[in-house]
Amino acid sequence: MKTEKKLKVVLLILIIVLISIVSFGGIFVKNTKFVENILPEYLLGMDLTGGRTFKFIPNKDTKDVIYDKDGNVVDEAGEGTTTKQEPINPDEVLTKENYINSKKIFIDRLDKMSVSDYTLRLNESTGDIFLQIPENSNTDIIAQYITPKGYLSITDENGNELLTSKNLLNVQVASGSGTSGVTIYLVIEFDKEGAEILKDITNTYVKTLDAEGKDITKTVDLKVDDTVLTTTYFESEISNGVMQLAIGSASTSAESINSYIREASNIAVLLNTETLPISYKIEENRYVKSDLSLETFYIPMIVMAVIALIGAVYLILRYKKNGFICVLSLIGYVAVLLLAVRFFNVVLTLEGITGIIIAVILNYIFIVYLLNLIKNNEENDAESVSNSFKIATLKAIFILIPVAITSVILCFINWLPIYSFGMAMFWGILIIVLYNLAVTRTLIVSCTKNN
Repeated sequence: MKTEKKLKVVLLILIIVLISIVSFGGIFVKNTKFVENILPEYLLGMDLTGGRTFKFIPNKDTKDVIYDKDGNVVDEAGEGTTTKQEPINPDEVLTKENYINSKKIFIDRLDKMSVSDYTLRLNESTGDIFLQIPENSNTDIIAQYITPKGYLSITDENGNELLTSKNLLNVQVASGSGTSGVTIYLVIEFDKEGAEILKDITNTYVKTLDAEGKDITKTVDLKVDDTVLTTTYFESEISNGVMQLAIGSASTSAESINSYIREASNIAVLLNTETLPISYKIEENRYVKSDLSLETFYIPMIVMAVIALIGAVYLILRYKKNGFICVLSLIGYVAVLLLAVRFFNVVLTLEGITGIIIAVILNYIFIVYLLNLIKNNEENDAESVSNSFKIATLKAIFILIPVAITSVILCFINWLPIYSFGMAMFWGILIIVLYNLAVTRTLIVSCTKNN
């Protein structure tokens, strides 16, 4: 084997070892006082991790509403004002139609937050909504952002609404770089009518001084429900109906920037879905343990490990050097597939794990078929090995195309077990083709004599 070929083989083996260490072990870095794995976590379905069950009920509480002497609602009590206690949800909004619409909005928000594994039920007589989602770091955030009504308003200093959600067209998250670092924005776009109203607002609520130079600037509040996101005036006219709201800025902290992105994205979800017709609150929040435990997996894991070891030994004993090379290649394949599962956010259920196992078996069958072609070939040189690889690959692609098409179809089914299986199979098949073309072929051809 020429020196160039030897270096190529050594480099590929080192890459396989490195990828395997990263995939099976992780990349750990020190973050303040702790060491953490910077690789994305596996997303596991509720059948593996358990889940959180929430019960959301229409809010039956009351709130203080302040009226001035003319009967207008104001923010603060003062001379001539009257305070009344009124229900947060008036009786006229507590209807079956609004309960059903609220359920649809819950589902829309879950989908926009990319929550693929959930169960949601509605009691149409009481309006109670029951939600079960996987237990992970996002669980509480999901519960926090699914229940607000999501009503956007721009109000003056007296609480009068100037512009509301009814004129909202779209909300997006954007970022910009400046001297202070990276700033995360909400880009809020209004319809044609809203654009005209916003234009008037930005020409009215500006920096103003009286004749004596005293600041008499009037401001507006940008609110979501009763939460004020910002109080501001405008330095220039906005004529295109698009305004930007800064959520946060950071210079070097990736953690802070990601936090602002998540916050902005969740607010965008609220505003890009319908306003809830009913105000909900959490009455029940409890963890439901998975029926499966680590003990459940011990025997299957041991059996699979033994089968994998037997398969590896078989390849080495029967095909000698090429068998050993293919065992290394198979280990690298599994490592790459698991990294793809992490980085492409494949939600793993039992069915998804089954899909990964099937993909590994298919790759093993391809390797055995390839090695048999090479072994039965009388001419054991680089060209004949390359031809054997072409034959094996073409036959494998012919067989895998229907499986790949089926996998893609399954990825569009909105039922997590089937979706998880389809995604695992899709990435498994795609990587079988690309990985073996790039790695397995290069290793075997480079290790063949008479190059």
